[in-house]
Amino acid sequence: MSLVGRASELSALEAVLADTENEGAALLLQGDPGVGKSALLEAVADRAKERGLRLLHVVGVESEQELAFSSLHQLLHPLFEHVTELSDFQSGVLEQVLSVREGAAPGRFAISAAALALIQVAARRRPLSVVVDDVHWIDRSSAEVLTFITRRLTGCRAAFVMAGRSGSGGAFDATGLRVLPVGPLPAADALTLLDSNHPGLAESTRRRLLDEAEGNPLALVELPTQLTEAQRHGEESLPVTLPLSSRLESVFADRISALTPQARFALLLTALAGERRGNLRDIFAASTQAGEKWDDDMLETCVRAGLVRLDHLAEQITFRHPLARSCVVHMSPGGRRRAAHRALAEVHKTDPERRAWHLAHAADAPDEAVAVELTRAAQRALARGGAAEAAAAFRRAAELSQDPAERSRRVDEAAFAAGIGGLLETAHELATAHSTESFRAATAAAYVQFHREGDVDAVFRILLPFMRTASTSESAEDPEASDDAFYVLLNAAVWGGRAELWPGVYEVRDRMSEAARMCFDAVADPARTAHGVRERLERVADTLSPTTSLWRVNWLIYTAMYIDCFTFYDAQWRERIGPARYDSLRFGPVARTHEAFMRGEWDKTEAIASRGIADATEHDYQLIHVILTYALAMVASGRGDEQALRKHCDTIIAWAQPRRMQLLLAAVPETRARAAIGRGDFEEAYQQAIAVTPPGELPSHFPHYQRVFVDLVESAMRTGRTAEARAHVAAGQRARLDTVSPHLAVILALATAVAAPDDEAGPLYEAALALPDADLWTYDYARLRLLYGEWLRRRREYTAARVHLSTAMELFEQRLKAPLWAQRARNELRAAGVGVGMPDSGNGVAMSAQERRIAELAASGLSNKEIGRQLNISPRTAGAHLYRVFPKLGVTSRAALRDALDAYDESCGTPWGTPQRSR
Repeated sequence: MSLVGRASELSALEAVLADTENEGAALLLQGDPGVGKSALLEAVADRAKERGLRLLHVVGVESEQELAFSSLHQLLHPLFEHVTELSDFQSGVLEQVLSVREGAAPGRFAISAAALALIQVAARRRPLSVVVDDVHWIDRSSAEVLTFITRRLTGCRAAFVMAGRSGSGGAFDATGLRVLPVGPLPAADALTLLDSNHPGLAESTRRRLLDEAEGNPLALVELPTQLTEAQRHGEESLPVTLPLSSRLESVFADRISALTPQARFALLLTALAGERRGNLRDIFAASTQAGEKWDDDMLETCVRAGLVRLDHLAEQITFRHPLARSCVVHMSPGGRRRAAHRALAEVHKTDPERRAWHLAHAADAPDEAVAVELTRAAQRALARGGAAEAAAAFRRAAELSQDPAERSRRVDEAAFAAGIGGLLETAHELATAHSTESFRAATAAAYVQFHREGDVDAVFRILLPFMRTASTSESAEDPEASDDAFYVLLNAAVWGGRAELWPGVYEVRDRMSEAARMCFDAVADPARTAHGVRERLERVADTLSPTTSLWRVNWLIYTAMYIDCFTFYDAQWRERIGPARYDSLRFGPVARTHEAFMRGEWDKTEAIASRGIADATEHDYQLIHVILTYALAMVASGRGDEQALRKHCDTIIAWAQPRRMQLLLAAVPETRARAAIGRGDFEEAYQQAIAVTPPGELPSHFPHYQRVFVDLVESAMRTGRTAEARAHVAAGQRARLDTVSPHLAVILALATAVAAPDDEAGPLYEAALALPDADLWTYDYARLRLLYGEWLRRRREYTAARVHLSTAMELFEQRLKAPLWAQRARNELRAAGVGVGMPDSGNGVAMSAQERRIAELAASGLSNKEIGRQLNISPRTAGAHLYRVFPKLGVTSRAALRDALDAYDESCGTPWGTPQRSR
């Protein structure tokens, strides 16, 4: 037997079946409708067959409740072959009860005793398993006999397993019987059942279904079948009241049907008004408004029926199960639902949004007054970050519009709101309804094309004609429309990264707001235009309030991200705008991952990116998915995780290459360069870095030039390309990168020190360390400490070198968790005499730290030239060290070095790297 989440119940049932070998047993399963009692009975039946038991099925049927002994007939008729083994009296009783022959009516005890005798006779031949479903529906006469039998099973090889609804025992008396409650599934098991029956559901859909089902297995299996494909995939929002299948509706239908019309209407009001604290006052007022007679006892009747809970102290009425609420709505005729909504609209005059929606649900024909109220409700929802809710309100307002022009405008607003609310399929459907004949519809269509399809060229084809021809009057009427369109256009140009895209952007830039132009200067070509943007950002940010357009906030987030100050503003903007509105912005996680990486919070980067990818996958935001994959690739490259980096790069290439998204494609050589320099492969690092930016040049309209700036300079210096390294530094100095942001100041100062003549580098490293808040940028700061320490160690300034190298090693090891970088720092520390003095071997032979390091690199297969590049020494010096090492290890070739080093360590008796006193 195997059922999701029912291990304990199945174990109990298995024990009941096991008892039939010697003794009889009876067990009653009790639980709410749909909780899985019948599934447990089926599992019992299957297991009984496996055990070789004879199976008898009895099912209580509501329509047969008036037929005496109808259920007893189901139980005994299959056993009638054994009736001849009973006494004449008992066989006669059973034949009369089951209408086999006529006669005087036997007494109830005689019937019960005869039925038990037949069970006992049959069980002696072969153990029995009797499964009784819906015991609450069996007729009273049969119930009394069944009650008699289940109390007298001692010595009878029969197992009775029955199932009935909680609180609805019917005529069957379970007193004295073992009762096994069957409750809702735990959350984890409910999720497993839902996913196994309906794989591929969107996360938001899964959460809603899990909330509605409350662990009810029938609901988990049935509810998704009533949804559309778009609803299942999260492309379309779910209705307030989920549709029910006939099986689900039948769960509560009989109880609801038994109520008075007034009680059913009160429940309908409860379902439509919401189950808030104090809702009883609204329900009473709405019922009176609708002209319904109110009776306090009717709610108590609903409570006794197991449909609702009533809290008089809180003046609150709530449904015992969400399915009961849905069933009430679905069983109510359309006219009654509209009447309830009209009454609730009158009650909620002080709550404009709630009133607007009730009026909209009450309307059965176009009504411009209602459409206007609902449009205002949509605008308020959009202003506080409820884009998906705003889309639904705009859409319903369009349906109620009497003016065709207004209808078209509201459809466009719905499309736009759906797009930013993550309902890309809905946005696409609405935007194409008018073949993108309006500015808003065009923007919504372009938004979908960009974020879902990654079609940069489609964005320009759709938007540029509108933006070029937008009249002054149109802009005055909707001042944000142009900014909204420009946001999509600029994003497409940035990530597209192709020169032919930019002329169109420049053509319309000057018509945009100051916030839009500021963002353009920060993002489009920052090496040339981002100077002074931080001061402009401060001025614009000072004007933020809870009523600020969310699109304007997007401009600020985008700007702050590219001048490396988003973390400074993030919390205060969230407070000013309002958490719900601010958190609805999908670009926020992208900015947070970027800044977390730059600040060395790489675990945080991975956590935010992983959550963002899950959300993007659910809503089909393919572009955001790939951008956040880029963030994961950055972490993998910094930590030297080649397998993860390869996987992420493959994902980026597969998506970005056919779409010709050059900025995303540049992420591949960028991250490969970072990984290569981390493992000390400087030639590979240089080749990858110059694939991103040529040496001595900061490419036009390429906002990620800074991400490989230091990598290019260091790898050029390590591979003997001093001119290229210094040309690149000079390009950064000409561009005045240090005035764009404090982070860029650190990057430029570090690169300047690395590329400087050796005898001039010291003061430049000190100047870089002295920059304000240099240690905020943990990765660059750790590299600064490492490179400065290496420089000091080469100059034999060991004491100073150890300070910087120890700091670098701690940052790489503890903060960044970058083992290859940490090992590089550790190797330099050994060379500086920290924990690397080697003990004498048995022959009194010792190696210096530098000799040991060179021997290890040679053993790994590097040539003298490659060793020199890694350690900043000449190939001749590397060869000289090896010449001295060979006789100390007793070898004559590089091929024998690895085994010789292992043997050397063993003979020393101390693992390599154990702290030793300097000699």
